[in-house]
Amino acid sequence: MSFKTISCQNRIIELFQNAIIKNRLAHAYIFVGQEGIGKTLFSKELAKAIFCQNSRGDACDTCSYCQRISKDNFSDLFLILPEKNSRVIKIEQLKHLQDILNVKPLESKYKIVIIQSADKMNEEASNCLLKTLEEPPSYAIIMLIVTSLESVKETIRSRCQIMRFSPLSVIAVKEILINSFQLDSRQAERLAYLSNGSIERAMLLSHTNAIEKRNWFIDKVLRLEIDDNLAFSKELFNEWHIQDLDTLEEKRSYIKELILLFLLYYRDLLVCKLDNSELPIYYIERRDDLLCKSISLSEDALFSIVKVIKASLEYLDYNANIALLVENMITKILQIQFGNRMNV
Repeated sequence: MSFKTISCQNRIIELFQNAIIKNRLAHAYIFVGQEGIGKTLFSKELAKAIFCQNSRGDACDTCSYCQRISKDNFSDLFLILPEKNSRVIKIEQLKHLQDILNVKPLESKYKIVIIQSADKMNEEASNCLLKTLEEPPSYAIIMLIVTSLESVKETIRSRCQIMRFSPLSVIAVKEILINSFQLDSRQAERLAYLSNGSIERAMLLSHTNAIEKRNWFIDKVLRLEIDDNLAFSKELFNEWHIQDLDTLEEKRSYIKELILLFLLYYRDLLVCKLDNSELPIYYIERRDDLLCKSISLSEDALFSIVKVIKASLEYLDYNANIALLVENMITKILQIQFGNRMNV
């Protein structure tokens, strides 16, 4: 594997290839973008390209360094991520990072550390990382992988070069689903449209009968009334069999997909309201229903609802009572929706 395996990130690939060739790599980077678009894969391929014994801006995949990195067996490359059953990266892990960087590289002129889910560091861990970034060793390259910059301290952001990753195209997602996961062409295409550019999300959707449940969802949400908040929340949990899942982490993953269905629905209403033909509609087969529904809602109401849904996505990582989170989200949505009807 090499940069050739990375889809839809040509601008970032070109920037790093030039930096490698000209020996102008920075000490710290933040890779930001939604989940499932290949940020971690890119960081590993970047490390391989930097360490490669035959590098000309990309990994050769044949030298001993490249082969060992592919097997996660290289002494100067380290990966830090939240421990099992933990939602955050803890200070002990960042202290271990300091110990790692206090020792010079064993095989290369660099030591590279990839911190996955770096936006989930607790306060102590963030402060510890900040000390490292303030005076990094000359041989250190630190890559932070995040889904949102808002959860990263400004003092950390200011000491890193920020690289923004784009969602994958529908065509790219479809090809990956067919070639890497052996899905048939029709299923891959439908999931590609639903995934919003994320392979991770496409695979989760493929395991949850998302296509069928999506149709059930749109039928229900189009007919919601002001007092349906609690009943609809319970229906959602039953339809997705949330209570049958074993771990809180699994439940969070499914709830995230539910919330994203809401986000896509109200985003579609907003696109219809703004009459923007250049933007895609995810529930395209229900376009007429969406156009009709959008008439009864103001732009301000739709923007407010989208804000509520995005806030719920952020709270999901920190809220143990996911049932209450969904109930509150639906309640707020319906209050805005029915409290801001337009007179038509």
